[in-house]
Amino acid sequence: MTEVAMSTRDRILDVCLRLFNESGPAAVTTAEIARTAGINEGNLYYYFKKKEDIVFALFEMFEAALNEVANAPQTEGDGADAGMAYLQRWFRLMWEWRFLYRDGAAIKRMAPKVRARNVKLADRGQADIKRALKHMVEKGLLVASDEELDCLVVNAWIISSYWLDYLDSRHNVGKVTREHLDWGFKQVLSLFLPYTLPSR
Repeated sequence: MTEVAMSTRDRILDVCLRLFNESGPAAVTTAEIARTAGINEGNLYYYFKKKEDIVFALFEMFEAALNEVANAPQTEGDGADAGMAYLQRWFRLMWEWRFLYRDGAAIKRMAPKVRARNVKLADRGQADIKRALKHMVEKGLLVASDEELDCLVVNAWIISSYWLDYLDSRHNVGKVTREHLDWGFKQVLSLFLPYTLPSR
């Protein structure tokens, strides 16, 4: 594939990620995708025959991003700041790819093979987070039992996945700002504070 074709494909995926995050994949039409990407609808079908193919391509990009975040702690030190930065990267990843978490039912109907892979990837992601937390326990940055770590991982995952729905349903927040993003991470962080050791 030529560089120009790759550029067009990447632009389509970038547009789709933004539109899917804003409105959900079920609500976004191929005509809207093509118009936003600056191409005609026939050209869109040259790259992606159906919307399921777009979702699958985006999911592969998400897998790569998740693997990058999961491997980051091995090169960024052992301090409390590194541990919190690691959790924040996970939270931002879920934000950047929020349609995969928020629109699970629509994805299951539209692209069932992606849904199945997403479940496996979530399992792996939670296992990666738990390993990072156990590392923090070993370094004396957290005090928590294995059972408590399991609860922390699940609850952090739930908040990271659904805080946007909460803001929408509880406070009628339609457009999320950087302040909202910071608020969301603060909710996740509050789960860990009771398990952190006071600084000496």
